[in-house]
Amino acid sequence: MRSLAARLAQPRWSAAGSVATGMLGAHRARARSFDAGLTVALTLDRPVSQAPEACLLLASTPEASDDALYLADDSLWLLRRFPERLTEVEFDLLLKQQLALAALLAARDRAPPLVLPIAGRYA
Repeated sequence: MRSLAARLAQPRWSAAGSVATGMLGAHRARARSFDAGLTVALTLDRPVSQAPEACLLLASTPEASDDALYLADDSLWLLRRFPERLTEVEFDLLLKQQLALAALLAARDRAPPLVLPIAGRYA
């Protein structure tokens, strides 16, 4: 937990030091320490109205089979439970994977659909 708190910008502690909140890169982060390990949640840059699409993307990513999405504070959060005993390197890699997954699940600006020419007329 202390290793993660050192990575958070402006960390805040609550619940007797078992919950930390702050910013991790461009994401709001929440972390909680349990007996079975650490749990980290990151906000997604995606409107709540697009939650079904985010759930489908997450479900189609085998590397994230234990991750989950939840809605709180009018934001979508990507939740990951980390194993109980990790080395610093393992934790760093899994946290980077979670950040990459949050970037993958972020909403993308899409170009407007192309208007196809009417059959027989070409410009």
